[in-house]
Amino acid sequence: MVSKNSKYRHLGLQVYIFENFTSKIAFSELLMLDHFSILIVNSGSLSIRLNNREVAVFENELLVVPTRSSCEILIMSDQLQICLLSFTPEFAFENSIRRPHVGYFEFFITKLSSKIFLKSKDVVLLIDLFKLLNSKVMRSSIHIFKNETILFSFNLLLYELAGMYHRYSWHITVKHTRKEKLVMQFITNLEINCRKQHSVKFYADTLLVTTDHLSKTVKQVTEKTAKQHIEQAIVLEAKILLHYNHLTILDISEELQFSNSSFFSTFFKRHTSLSPSEYRSRLNFH
Repeated sequence: MVSKNSKYRHLGLQVYIFENFTSKIAFSELLMLDHFSILIVNSGSLSIRLNNREVAVFENELLVVPTRSSCEILIMSDQLQICLLSFTPEFAFENSIRRPHVGYFEFFITKLSSKIFLKSKDVVLLIDLFKLLNSKVMRSSIHIFKNETILFSFNLLLYELAGMYHRYSWHITVKHTRKEKLVMQFITNLEINCRKQHSVKFYADTLLVTTDHLSKTVKQVTEKTAKQHIEQAIVLEAKILLHYNHLTILDISEELQFSNSSFFSTFFKRHTSLSPSEYRSRLNFH
C-alpha cells in the first residue's frame, strides 16, 4: 500500500515525499510510461528491471527512469521508503527556463537509465527541494504568481539534480543518439534566435536537415513538435519583455518580429488566455 504522506498530482507532475510501500503493484503504478521519473531511496532497497537491464537501488541512491521505459519491480524490501519526482516531457518543456540555455536539458532528454550514490548532505538538500516544490504546487490557485513559483522551484530542483548527476556519474559514458543530438542543437539554436526567427525552415536550414526530418525527430524525442517549441519560446520571450513597463505592446511585437501588434496580441492570448495588456496588468497588480 501507499502511505498518505505528502503527495501531489498536478497536470504532468507528481511529487511524493517519504512514501512507504509494501506492495510491488502500488509502487509500479507510480512509474508511468509517459513520465520521466527521478527516484531517491530513503530506506530499504529494491531491484528493478529497466529496459531488460536489472538495477539494484539501495538507501541514499538516486535512480533516473526515462520516459517510455519498460519497468518491472523484481524484489522490494518489506519497508521501502522513497521520494519521487515524476513529470511528463511536456511539463518539463513548458516549465523550463530558457535564458541562459537549459543546462539540465541533456540530463532529462537522454534515454539512459542510471543510478548514482548520494552523500547524506545531498539527500537532505534534495528532500528540502522536493518539499519546496510540493508547497508551491499545493498553494492556492488565487496566488498571482503560483505558476512562476512552480517554474522556479522545479528548475532549481532539476539544476541541483543535474549537478549531482554529472558530479557522481563521471564514470558513466553517455552516448546520445543522432536524434537526441539534433534536438539538443535545435533547442540551443532556438534559445538564441527565437525572437527573430519563427519558422521551422530556418532551424532546419541551420542544422542542414529538411523541415520534415526536424519536425519528426523533435516530435519523437520530446513529444512536442518543432513548431510548438518555437511558439512556446516566443511566448516566454513575450512574458519576459512584458515585465519592462517602458516597452509598449507595439515595441514588443516589433522586437518579436510580428507584422503588427494586433497579430501579436492574438497569438499571445491564444497561448495564455490573456491579452498582453491583461498579463502586464496582473504583473503590476502587486
